[in-house]
Amino acid sequence: MRLRALLDASPLSSVALALMREATGRDDPIQPLRPTRPVALAPSARVAFWSLAAGTGTSTTAALVAQRSAAAGAPPLLLDLDRWAPSLALRAKVEAATISDLLVQPGREADLVSRWSAVPFVPGSPALHAAFSAERLNAIIDLLAPRCAVVLDLGSGRDALDRALLARCTRLVVVAGTRAAQLQALFCAQALLRDAPCAVSLAVVGAAEDDARLVAARAGMPLAAAIPSDPYLEQDDFAARAPTMRAVDALIRAL
Repeated sequence: MRLRALLDASPLSSVALALMREATGRDDPIQPLRPTRPVALAPSARVAFWSLAAGTGTSTTAALVAQRSAAAGAPPLLLDLDRWAPSLALRAKVEAATISDLLVQPGREADLVSRWSAVPFVPGSPALHAAFSAERLNAIIDLLAPRCAVVLDLGSGRDALDRALLARCTRLVVVAGTRAAQLQALFCAQALLRDAPCAVSLAVVGAAEDDARLVAARAGMPLAAAIPSDPYLEQDDFAARAPTMRAVDALIRAL
């Protein structure tokens, strides 16, 4: 008890509390922390992430899902299929063969796959729009991930919704932000998703659970997860607070 009193009176206690608040997103009084195990994607999952408008967090959400599943012992294959502005390689700080290289080098696909930590990773290419082939991409995915989950970052825009590619997916996750333009883009996307060849869910980034449920109800889509605002991700650092990780776990469970 005396030792605890001395520690509570120490200036280090205030520093420790500040660090705990920053990591957990909780204010005083700090609740007991219950460690949560990461959640893994099902081996049969082939999940695509997409948004009609750029800048909503599609790539970040896809990467978080892939990395969290890897932390649970089931690393999925992660592919950046953004046809115009692929960004995952910048986040991963990986300079390697891209999806365009795999498309034009049949027989060498497995040798050209990179790694982002524990995740098998294929960087994107801004030249993909000129050589895009859903049939060839599906064949590459089948070859590289016959027994593990697949996470696809489709990027943004109407052209990214290729029916032949989506028909092989188990889920399309539409990623929406909370800004007015992002919400308007979500509502405009409804017409594009009415005849989607796979199940469609919504992930709302930068929103509380209640607000995300309201957005999902207005958009007419099942809510997969509400991902809270995260200062680390907002600063373009690929790190996240505990509430973000819990939201990603919820998203994986919904997939």
